[in-house]
Amino acid sequence: SKIIRYFCIVKRFKYIFRAIFAVLLINLTTSAQAQESNESWLDSVDISLLTCGPGQEVWSYYGHTALRIEDKAHGNDLAVNWGMFSFKQDYFILRFVFGLTDYQIGVFPMSSFIEEYASEGRWVKQQRLTLTREEKWKILQAIDENNQEANRTYRYNFFFDNCTTRARDMIINHLGDHDTDFKNVDAQSTYRQEIHRWNEQHRWARFGNDLLLGYTADKPIDKKEWEFLPENLYEDFATEARKDTTLQESQMEMLPQKPTYIKLVDSTFYVVQPHAEVIESENVTPHMLSLCFLALISILCGLEVYLKKNFWWIDTTVMLLTGMPGLILLAMVFSQHPTVQINFQMLILNPLNLLFVWNVTKKLRKGSIHWYYNVWGILLVVALLLQIWQDYAEGMAILALSLLLRYVVRIIRKQYLEIRNSKK
Repeated sequence: SKIIRYFCIVKRFKYIFRAIFAVLLINLTTSAQAQESNESWLDSVDISLLTCGPGQEVWSYYGHTALRIEDKAHGNDLAVNWGMFSFKQDYFILRFVFGLTDYQIGVFPMSSFIEEYASEGRWVKQQRLTLTREEKWKILQAIDENNQEANRTYRYNFFFDNCTTRARDMIINHLGDHDTDFKNVDAQSTYRQEIHRWNEQHRWARFGNDLLLGYTADKPIDKKEWEFLPENLYEDFATEARKDTTLQESQMEMLPQKPTYIKLVDSTFYVVQPHAEVIESENVTPHMLSLCFLALISILCGLEVYLKKNFWWIDTTVMLLTGMPGLILLAMVFSQHPTVQINFQMLILNPLNLLFVWNVTKKLRKGSIHWYYNVWGILLVVALLLQIWQDYAEGMAILALSLLLRYVVRIIRKQYLEIRNSKK
């Protein structure tokens, strides 16, 4: 697979990459003349931020970020990628669900990186960064240290520690004494709103994300948190600037002045050109399915009243169907993903339904109501009210209304029968 092939490339070139840094370190420490020459050599090194477009796989909908290191003096052109993973990891799916997925840094030729993304029809744009010689050297050293066997693997988190935040921190943390004009203000957005911008054409994938994300995904985020997505980091780097303190050091003593700013990005261009994307529309959406479920419940309730029958099996079926996926939401409580642990949608897809379904069914077959059935109805009302703080997955509110409709019809019918029997 492509992922496994990436690992093969990393294994092949990790020794070459280490050898490059070893040569550079020797060159920089030989003599004063060599030091002057090496400073000129660092001028031939360009470090750039690479932002990649979305792909067709679920994990690639949100794009990707990497760094490019061009060493023109030695003829080296490398891509540094913090998004390496393999489905062959033991219990990969379970580890991913519980926030225990391990990713790795990978270093390989830029030509392979370009070929891979071009073959997938994904664009790649490059922002060459304005860096001093010292900063370039610090970044090269940091990447080399990060690529050591003991440091290569890290615990991935989609929002807080991913391939984009790793690339950003590698640059920002090594800017030396050059502060930026970046202000960590309110981004006027949330994590959920940001990922919706990239999966809105993939309704079922968005449904799955929204189903697992809890209310903390709807809290306001600041600009630094906003940079978890590749395109967002690209936009901030395009507008960010840094204090040009190096050019002012000799003047500051003579005449105090406000520091001027220079752009963090020197130039921007496409490495792989974009092309028109064709996204197939989904014939059946979660909204359509939820409306069908509402119509079915309405029809069955109407038939039950008209025929004067006791359709107890409706309640048994919906309790089973909502309780089983509720086990997944319950498992999320123990996940290390901080945005999935508190999820109000668990009141709709309630795992407690499985615990009480047998007792509720026995009561309903006799025409009476188990106490949990009333509790379930109250929880559905609460779930609908809690949408004030959490955006639910598409169709979940309609599902809750369908279940609430069934509850109301059952309660009203029971009261009607009790009144009718009392008159007899």
